[in-house]
Amino acid sequence: MRSPTAEQYERWYLRDCARCGRHAGKAANWSDGPICRTCLDKATRTRGRCPGCGTDRLPPGRRPDGTPICRDCAGITRNFFCDRCGFEGRLHTGRLCERCTLADKVTATLDDGTGRINPALTPLAEA
Repeated sequence: MRSPTAEQYERWYLRDCARCGRHAGKAANWSDGPICRTCLDKATRTRGRCPGCGTDRLPPGRRPDGTPICRDCAGITRNFFCDRCGFEGRLHTGRLCERCTLADKVTATLDDGTGRINPALTPLAEA
């Protein structure tokens, strides 16, 4: 398979971000339009009370006036809940949140060869 030409790449992958206006690769297409990776990361690291439904959660969506709202009120179908702990936020490998991803990496690094953390290193892992 051939790589796309510069014109094809421009047409297929790049968009003006609906939030910051930057011409970049589209990371999501939400109710307010195409979103770049920078704006997606910012939206998935912010928490607050949704003025639409009153819940305290991730507000990645936007009202027409720019007010942040939750994904349900914005009509965003993408799920931001960690498959392990259920925390709503930025997801990493295996659809896990930052805390679960870090816990897996710490466990793998401090593994004593039995699949468990060396007891002497448990306080370090808990910190």
